[in-house]
Amino acid sequence: MRTVRAIVVDDEPAARARLVRLLATDPDIDLVAECRNGNEALDAIRTQLIDLAFLDIQMPQTSGIDVAQRLASSAQPPFVVFVTAHDRYALKAFDVNAVDYLLKPFDDDRFFVSLARAKDYIEMRDNKRLTGRLMDLVQDHIKARQDFTEVFTIKEKGREYKVPVKDVFWLQAEGNYIILETKARRFLLRMTMNMVESELDPARFLRMHRSYIVNMAHVRNARYSGNNEFTFTMANGKHLLSGRSYKEVVARLLAEREQG
Repeated sequence: MRTVRAIVVDDEPAARARLVRLLATDPDIDLVAECRNGNEALDAIRTQLIDLAFLDIQMPQTSGIDVAQRLASSAQPPFVVFVTAHDRYALKAFDVNAVDYLLKPFDDDRFFVSLARAKDYIEMRDNKRLTGRLMDLVQDHIKARQDFTEVFTIKEKGREYKVPVKDVFWLQAEGNYIILETKARRFLLRMTMNMVESELDPARFLRMHRSYIVNMAHVRNARYSGNNEFTFTMANGKHLLSGRSYKEVVARLLAEREQG
């Protein structure tokens, strides 16, 4: 088999170092780059030919899912193996043509099974024998019932909190974090807005602003306030203003709720 050009993307130095060490044992692998976040990965992949990317999912700035989605439209995107400590992203991983999904902590044997699978796909593509098998697998996962997050796990100062999504009034982007506003207090979740939106049931949560997602169960009133904006009054009395570019989405949902 020809040399496989690979990159490793993980914001945790120890996790990144372990992947690099394991890849170094395979003479077919040429490690082209080590990246600390999704933005570095996009830069590396856009400037040189990459066959295989080991992508962490939860990273600051740009998640692994976001990276794979942006690459999907390129002429020959790299095959992707997702590496994460959270199994709730498995379905979304396969939605973006992931070859495999490594759930931390994994042992060396599991890693090499994943690597061998990826190399098989690369070889099939090189030999122009990649049949519809991979695409059929992806479509099966897309059609499968989507599971939405019901509990956020928050680690804070050595403690772990379980925050049910039903208790969250709204979610607000704050730098590389998301603020979860509940009746009792606020929590900080390390996740991008696009990622958290994909984890929430759209029948219950509405993205009404670039920086806000509201839990409709805690909306007491929503009215058009002019200038393509809506004012949402939440259960705790807080008023949130929707983004102008979200006017059609908000208006359609509110109309559906009135008819229902």
